[in-house]
Amino acid sequence: MSGACDSGVGKAGTGCVGGDENRMLLDFAVSQSPAVLYLGAFTKSDTVRFVSSNAQSVIGWTPSEMVGPASIWRDRVHPDDLSGYDAAVERVQKDCVLTQEYRLRTPDGDYRWMRDQQRLTTPGDPRGEYVGCIIDITAEKAAEADLVRAEAIHRAIVDAAVDAVITTDRDGLIIDFNPAAEEMLGYRAHEAEGVLLCDLTMPEPVRERRKKSFAAYRRGAAGSTMPDCFETDVLRRDGSTFPAEVRMRRVLAGAEMFVVTEIRDLSERAEAEATHRRLTQMLRDAVDSLPAGFAISDAEERIVLCNDAFAEPYGVDPDELIGLDRHQLVPRLYRKLRRFNGVNVDGGDRHAEMVAERLGNPDVAPSELEMKNGEWRLVSSFPTADGGMVTIRTDITALKQAEQAMHASESVIRMAVEACPVPLGLVRANDGMIIYESPASKELFRRPRADSESYTAGIFVSHEDRQHFLDTLREDGGIDGFEVELRRADGEEFWGSISASLIDYKGEDCVVTSVYDLTEKRIVREEMARQREALHQSEKLAALGELLASVAHELNNPLSVVVGQALLLKETASDKTIAERAAKIGGAADRCSRIVRTFLAMARQQPMERRPVDLNRVVELAMEVTGYSLRAADIDVRLSLSRELPTVWGDADQLNQVLTNLILNAQKALEESKAPRRVKIITNYREQTRELILKIKDNGPGIPEPIRSRIFEPFFTTRQVGSGTGIGLAFCHRIITTHGGTISVETGIDGGASFVIRLPVTRMGTVPAEGEVARAAQTARAAILVVDDEVAVAEMLADILEEDGHKVEIAHSGSQALDRIELRDFDLILSDLRMPDIDGPAMFDAIREARSEMVPRVAFITGDTMSARIRSFLQESERPYIEKPIVPQDVRDLVQQMLREADQTREETAT
Repeated sequence: MSGACDSGVGKAGTGCVGGDENRMLLDFAVSQSPAVLYLGAFTKSDTVRFVSSNAQSVIGWTPSEMVGPASIWRDRVHPDDLSGYDAAVERVQKDCVLTQEYRLRTPDGDYRWMRDQQRLTTPGDPRGEYVGCIIDITAEKAAEADLVRAEAIHRAIVDAAVDAVITTDRDGLIIDFNPAAEEMLGYRAHEAEGVLLCDLTMPEPVRERRKKSFAAYRRGAAGSTMPDCFETDVLRRDGSTFPAEVRMRRVLAGAEMFVVTEIRDLSERAEAEATHRRLTQMLRDAVDSLPAGFAISDAEERIVLCNDAFAEPYGVDPDELIGLDRHQLVPRLYRKLRRFNGVNVDGGDRHAEMVAERLGNPDVAPSELEMKNGEWRLVSSFPTADGGMVTIRTDITALKQAEQAMHASESVIRMAVEACPVPLGLVRANDGMIIYESPASKELFRRPRADSESYTAGIFVSHEDRQHFLDTLREDGGIDGFEVELRRADGEEFWGSISASLIDYKGEDCVVTSVYDLTEKRIVREEMARQREALHQSEKLAALGELLASVAHELNNPLSVVVGQALLLKETASDKTIAERAAKIGGAADRCSRIVRTFLAMARQQPMERRPVDLNRVVELAMEVTGYSLRAADIDVRLSLSRELPTVWGDADQLNQVLTNLILNAQKALEESKAPRRVKIITNYREQTRELILKIKDNGPGIPEPIRSRIFEPFFTTRQVGSGTGIGLAFCHRIITTHGGTISVETGIDGGASFVIRLPVTRMGTVPAEGEVARAAQTARAAILVVDDEVAVAEMLADILEEDGHKVEIAHSGSQALDRIELRDFDLILSDLRMPDIDGPAMFDAIREARSEMVPRVAFITGDTMSARIRSFLQESERPYIEKPIVPQDVRDLVQQMLREADQTREETAT
């Protein structure tokens, strides 16, 4: 630097003597700068010749303390930085310019970070003169250290977080992915970096919508729909998803914007919530199923949970009692009391308060309530851990009645036994002496009424039967329904059923017996056998009808082809002989058609007489027919019939036949089962599906799984040859199906069979009568789609229509037809109803949903009007149809009628 001097400190503390006005200005400018300027030379003396006057304010040393040998500077450099400092000095002599950082000791012994820049004034000058500039960067270094420490702390926190923490840039690309995110999502950090967050974590159905919302969120758009915190399903690498809570924050770092996203796995919370809901529902179900009244109160004595049995005396639903305390409940109950703990209720307020205090006090004994309606309740209270209370109100009516019965006099009991129509007796087991015999028993055995001793040994016709009876009784302690041939006192023999129990009477083994005379029952059995044989014959006839219907249906399609083609040949033949032959073929085919129609009429037997039917009444009528047979077979029948059932639109006689058949099947299944034998019949109404449910359950051997799917097949039976035709259940299935319902079989809880019938309650309309269509002039030519899986029938229809000039396309299934309808419009669509793949009704539903404007253009051709499902569909759809076998004129009349209706509709629309 020009103007530098070699001496020490001069004027103004610059370390230089003399100087002009420019030098003064330079010194002033340097003194105001945070940078210390200095001059030196890399000579042998290696000295620093000039240091600016602001040295002390920047580096703590005065200029005079820094001027001199270069070792002055070097000695004040931190020992750890010396090697770098020396290397930098050597490089500046080669490179001419250098910047280095090192720590410089201050006069007080501390070290401060300096950034030192040196430059040779004249490269290649042997004097090696240079200029230098040094500034204090201690604060900058401290800031860098703080930043490094903060980043280390941040990284430690992020890496230690149990939630996934993902940082994305302003474009939504991932730039940071913590270990929890790796474990939670299944990606390594380097795999996730640079990938859009939504592509990595959002499931396909919501991905695009989330990407748009996330982009708006990053921009801070006012209309962004993405909240800072929301719950959603998050995608893992393996394709699975899990419920998660997502929190997002925009972070500004200088001019850069980042988004930090936290993902918390909510799987455990969701599972815990589901478990809580399940346990709560289980508690509710358990409480509702309790036969006793049950209620839980909180610490303020308010009801928080109760069941129907608890609410029943109040005449309200359980929900209406929630929140009420015992002081509000007891007055309602008090009005229905007759006695409280044996004391008459006087109706006073003071007595009511006493009742309220005792009923709500778990420290007192349970209280007995006698209601005005004759019922008894035992009320017990128990404290809960949270200061609440559990109240149990048990129905002890039966117990109190039993107590009252125990207190009745012995004479009353004897009077009841004497008047009992069932023959009863008490017999000593070792010798058969009769200790007591009721009048009914004496009358049954025609034993004299004298008080002389009598014995039962002589009542058994066979000694072996008596021994078997006694052995079974001693082994099992009781016997029920032991059928054996017995002898009266006058020698007459008869069949009877003995039920007995072995008891201890005054220290001796005694037998309590009841005897039932089976004479009438055996007569009824024989009559039932004859009736069952007649029923078997009826089933065979019904099976024959089914067979005729099946054969007739299979003949419809080929007959349609023969009739149609014969008439076409007759109409189009130019040769008279050929026309006559075609007429003969047509006549013969028409005769076959009439035979087919006769078969169908035989299969139908008679049309159903539809009217509103009370299903409970059907059950009662069936029980009138089968009740005695069931009782004779020692089968306990229980009815559980819901009240106020809606009526079903159907044939009561046919439904009665179904129920009778199922009951007799249950009886047959129970014949070889051990007692007790039970049949239960249940009716109820299901509001959600608007259908009546009829169940016939038995506790017999049940139906094995391998054959359960075949039991409704005609002629399938598991009985021995001559014992069954396999027609009964098929007959039931057909009747229920024609009523629009379903019948199925299930395995009961006790292992028996359970037949379930479901019938709709919606009223079935009648099939619209076919009106006579007046013949008219040929309408405009039309584009017609023919749909039939029978190739010959479809081609025959096409021939008839093309003969009239129509343009016809053929589809051999419902799916083919829908494909063609999707590609173009048709003026008319003629479709068969029964087809594989998609049948006629399913195709019509698809057209009605996708192309509703084409619904008026659809008509059907069917050979299956016996099916209740088909009849119901034709009634509901209100579309025209013709029956097979097909006559060409019927097809033409149908097409002309539909085309005229379409023209009329277009004219009305235009006007």
